[in-house]
Amino acid sequence: MGKKKWFLRGCRVAAAEISQMAKDCGLSMTAARLLAVRGLVEPADIDMYFEPTLDLLHPPELLKDLDKACRLLLRAVREGRQIAVFGDYDADGITSTSIMTLVLRRLGGRVRYYIPRRDSEGYGLNSEAVRKLAADGVELLLTLDNGIAAFEQVKLAKELGLTVIVADHHEVPFEISPAGSIYKLPPADAVIDPKQRDCQYPFKSVCAGMLAYKMAEQLYTLGGLDWQQDYLEYLVFAAIATVCDIMDLVDENRSLVKYALAHLAETPNLGLRALLEVNGLNPLQITSYHIGFVIGPCINASGRLQSADLAVDLFLSQDYGHAQMLAQTLLELNEQRKQLSSDGVNKVCATIEASGYAQDKVILVHQPDLPESVAGIVAGRIKEIFDRPTFILAGQGDLVKGSGRSVEGYNMFNALVECDELLAMYGGHYMATGLTIDKQNITELRRRLNQNCRLSIEEMQPVIYVDMAYPVERALNGMSFAQMIAAMAPFGHGNQAPLFGDRDLEVRRIQLLGADKQIIKFYFADRFRQGLNSAISFRKKDEFEQMVIEQGGDEMWQSLLRGQTVNISLDIVYSIEINEFHNNKSVQLQIKDLRLHQNR
Repeated sequence: MGKKKWFLRGCRVAAAEISQMAKDCGLSMTAARLLAVRGLVEPADIDMYFEPTLDLLHPPELLKDLDKACRLLLRAVREGRQIAVFGDYDADGITSTSIMTLVLRRLGGRVRYYIPRRDSEGYGLNSEAVRKLAADGVELLLTLDNGIAAFEQVKLAKELGLTVIVADHHEVPFEISPAGSIYKLPPADAVIDPKQRDCQYPFKSVCAGMLAYKMAEQLYTLGGLDWQQDYLEYLVFAAIATVCDIMDLVDENRSLVKYALAHLAETPNLGLRALLEVNGLNPLQITSYHIGFVIGPCINASGRLQSADLAVDLFLSQDYGHAQMLAQTLLELNEQRKQLSSDGVNKVCATIEASGYAQDKVILVHQPDLPESVAGIVAGRIKEIFDRPTFILAGQGDLVKGSGRSVEGYNMFNALVECDELLAMYGGHYMATGLTIDKQNITELRRRLNQNCRLSIEEMQPVIYVDMAYPVERALNGMSFAQMIAAMAPFGHGNQAPLFGDRDLEVRRIQLLGADKQIIKFYFADRFRQGLNSAISFRKKDEFEQMVIEQGGDEMWQSLLRGQTVNISLDIVYSIEINEFHNNKSVQLQIKDLRLHQNR
């Protein structure tokens, strides 16, 4: 649980070029420099960044096997063959399943969907489900968000006479041999995965929801349907999947998500409208934050605590009253999930402390009484607390399941490949994985993961990249600059909100806000002697309190709480936002990290 390292981003663009860029684009020098730091210099690139269009999306046919897969689907529709869409129980799997089920129904297909139960079946295609679908008369099987590693299951489906299409975005499995890496594909009739080495698609960081959107577009073209009539419904689902699966918000992902957020209020999907309503969200004010931290968790909660069918049924619903009922159920399930996750984090932290795992470079904990459905959430939180790659296993049987969440620089999927013989099943990508393991192999897996980890604990220390050093006085008085920053959204992985730094800020007083007094508002002395500058922090109250007590004891902290001035100065990293209250807009600074100022 070390302190974060702060790095100031470098700018390789000459001052004269930034000045010319500011003039050409009608920007302030500060705004031009910020864009230059982000690699945006050419006016055309800047225009494209702020006003991306759907014209920037890459043609679907560039995806290897996509056209072939769509022709197989269309033939099955026209021949009246039964199609099964086999998805996954997370937001990406649920939304991509919803897209393809809607599309195939609108084409007139006989289609059903199947999402495995997390508790009894686990992730991905399984042999029992394949046999059941075949016995029920399914003749074409389409996997979405899974299947790239399902060699035996796809082989079984082919032996049972099914046509199989795999559409997945996870890493292609490989074996390590003296000659190098040998990649393995399942024996499907068509395999769509941009991470295939011979796939010419120019952008690899797409999720299953985006693949489903591309397939939908091609199917509409081949099937002669009016794409303009229905595309927005599919596009919004693809955007939700992109944000929730933490895809890089660059290239076509950024274009699609920005467009979807701007047009989300126009979605015709009754289920999504109901989900927004029960969460009290205004469709005209939705941001990527609301997608990732409000809508996404509700969708995921269905598969975690009950059945992902609830969420798919919600998005397929043609009756608004029924949709409202399902949406309310998802909201309630998410509240249960929050409590389970919080309890799980506390239990795992206690296990780590008791077992000494905090000294490991890679944390692996088996918590038998933890619901497997929240293992991934708990792994993510433990990773944040200890700044280490983390695997959390749950369950009390001989075979236990779990999830992993990684830190920058540690390829979690490759780490499991190196321990392949210890695992019953695994899959995922660089930053997140799922695995199943025999309980007796857990200790050896922990040893091997730590032995093979080539990073030191110091190298895994989290880093905050600061875009610019910028005085808080100027930030608070720069509404036009704040508006430009807002226009840089959507923010997320690959397009983080800009961060700024200031140093030696004298704390004049603080104010604790919120029902639990965990929000802290700082008032800093204005170096221009024009009053006080304020900044707010939603997560740093406890950390700041500890800093103050270490500096001057509890007496100093109590003095601050009484509104008295003490001798303490901070260096801060902050974001610039626009706060709107009663139709009045003002610039608000949100502190993301802080430390005591050290006089040097």
